Amino acid sequence: MPSSGRARVLVITGPGKGKTTAATGIILRSLAAGKKVLLTRFTKTRHSGELDILGTLPGLTIVQGDYGMTPPRTHADYPKHVQAAQDLFRRTQEMVDEFEVVVMDEICGVTARDMVSEEAVAAFVKGLDGNKTAILTGRGAGTKLLAVADTVSEILSLKHGYLRGIAAQKGVEL
Repeated sequence: MPSSGRARVLVITGPGKGKTTAATGIILRSLAAGKKVLLTRFTKTRHSGELDILGTLPGLTIVQGDYGMTPPRTHADYPKHVQAAQDLFRRTQEMVDEFEVVVMDEICGVTARDMVSEEAVAAFVKGLDGNKTAILTGRGAGTKLLAVADTVSEILSLKHGYLRGIAAQKGVEL
């Protein structure tokens, strides 16, 4: 496919479960097509089952953030989470030239909480070469991210077992 001069940008957002799962499907498709993929995980440090299999696949590099789920802004550790998100975004920018597909998992939520500038992320993906694809996931994608996206999918939560007391299940959520 000829380059259009700018990267494809896909945003997968919304309050429902399945944003990372959808991005994982694109990762698998990209790897099957022989592309090199970078997956940066911004707010997830807890182990999840897909990492076991993804970590074995040639062509995929996974970079994990230093801190897990973000606490409230008033929490003493909040500044450490902000710094970790900013460090991972900088690292993503430094590594991007080596890859054709860049997945920034949970970056939308990170920008929604002003941990990393939404403007900076939008400018970054807008400036990527036309031979690249950027996939941005997470709740609360802002207007600047939506504006630079070619495709936006919103995952809704019509019903969620967690709200009924059903624990995360290995092989489904873990």
